[in-house]
Amino acid sequence: MLKKSVSLVLITLCLGSLASCGKKVADRPVDTIQPATTGAMTTTGNKRATVTGIAVVPAGVTFNTDLQQELSSGKNQNNEKFTIKVKNSSVGKYPALKDATIEGHVENVTKAARGKKALMNLSFDGIKLKNGEILPIDAALVNTKVESKTKGQFLKNTGIILGGTIAGNFIGNKAKFKNGKLAGAAAATAFVLSSPGGEVVLKKGTDLQLKLKSNFDPN
Repeated sequence: MLKKSVSLVLITLCLGSLASCGKKVADRPVDTIQPATTGAMTTTGNKRATVTGIAVVPAGVTFNTDLQQELSSGKNQNNEKFTIKVKNSSVGKYPALKDATIEGHVENVTKAARGKKALMNLSFDGIKLKNGEILPIDAALVNTKVESKTKGQFLKNTGIILGGTIAGNFIGNKAKFKNGKLAGAAAATAFVLSSPGGEVVLKKGTDLQLKLKSNFDPN
């Protein structure tokens, strides 16, 4: 009888202990369970970054843009802004440029006069991406067309680009650049347009072809 009593007591104690342990596990908050390692999270994070990253556009890539307003050496003033819209048909395999617009301003605007050739410098201040982010861009104007008003008529001419000159001003808002990136080389050069006769006129919708001078990293 004594042995049976002892056995029953031991069994009762064991069952009570198991019930107590089960209760503690059940009562434990789910969010206190930690992952075995942090390495998996880091790897997952890196994979996400790789998937969502946008390809860098290398120096030398050319693309076309449309001027969104008329510019004229006879009407515009120094530092007036202009906008050009990137043509999606010209961006090829670089989605970073799709639906982007480039903000710029004019400098050294000189009206045509006797013995004085009309001039107008174009300077690019920054590029606005499809998602609204604004970044500096280092691009050269390599081709466009001007319309020279001579004797009351517009004559289409191949754009005469005299080359780059040091841009006197930077009109873009540096505070809006993604990650605080400044303009750097993007604001260093203005591109001089000259007219063979009369004023330099770029009509709305004029195609301006640009070529990247430095890699463009949208990330």
